[in-house]
Amino acid sequence: MFTEARQLLDAGRAPEACPKLEESQRLDPAVGTALNLADCYERTNRTASAYITFEDAAALARRTGDTARAEEAERRAQALQPKLVRLAVNVPEPHRIPGLTILRDGQPLPQAQWGTPVPVDPGEHVVEAKAPDRTPWKKTVQLTTPGTVEQLAVPLLGEVERPPPPGRTAQRVAGIVVGSVGLAGLAVAGGLSIAAVTTDKESKQYCPEDPNKCYPRGVALRNEAIMYADTATVVVIASGVVVATGVTLFLLAGAPKSPNKTARTWVLAPHASPQGAGLVLGGVF
Repeated sequence: MFTEARQLLDAGRAPEACPKLEESQRLDPAVGTALNLADCYERTNRTASAYITFEDAAALARRTGDTARAEEAERRAQALQPKLVRLAVNVPEPHRIPGLTILRDGQPLPQAQWGTPVPVDPGEHVVEAKAPDRTPWKKTVQLTTPGTVEQLAVPLLGEVERPPPPGRTAQRVAGIVVGSVGLAGLAVAGGLSIAAVTTDKESKQYCPEDPNKCYPRGVALRNEAIMYADTATVVVIASGVVVATGVTLFLLAGAPKSPNKTARTWVLAPHASPQGAGLVLGGVF
């Protein structure tokens, strides 16, 4: 593979040669292979990869006592310094929530590199942020100008809005429907009340001398007004019960359930006394 890669490099086909040199270096690490791989990266404008590989080649050469190659690798690495593009992924302290993971081009970015301008190859880079129960964040940046240092800030990830369980959704819908029926009933009661007031006023014109002494038409209208008023009272009470039931169903559908707490039972019932009528909402814990 090394021989084939060298032939491809000599033929000006560096993009095809780099993968072969990578595999050769993986199978049999050597200073010469590392130098050729770094040179291949530089020819394909992968400046950060070339810089890092020249540094690795220099370290490997020093370990083997190859001073000449170590100096050559260091010289090539230093020559690439002005051409490097760097990307700094900044994560402010308040945004460092538990379980936060930063990915750069699909690979985890160690926390030690957060906020540090790290050399990257020119081109498009994707930065992602993920954390449990948080909405993921993704940003794509394009780096092409040599010497550029891009500062990218990771925002505070928002909490995931989880939809209510299907049962609770149905209960909310039922609450809305029931409440709507109750509101319609209250509207009817309002209409009856207006009719009662209007009819009562009309009856008074048939009682010219004494409000309690009316012509037959006035008596009929008075009785009709009383009927409207009584019916409105009944409809108001019934509709109030229905509205309260709908509101209760809707609110209880959104109440969180905790396995560590005792189950709750809610009861809604009408209540009447000499002082008036109303609703009673009770809970059993």
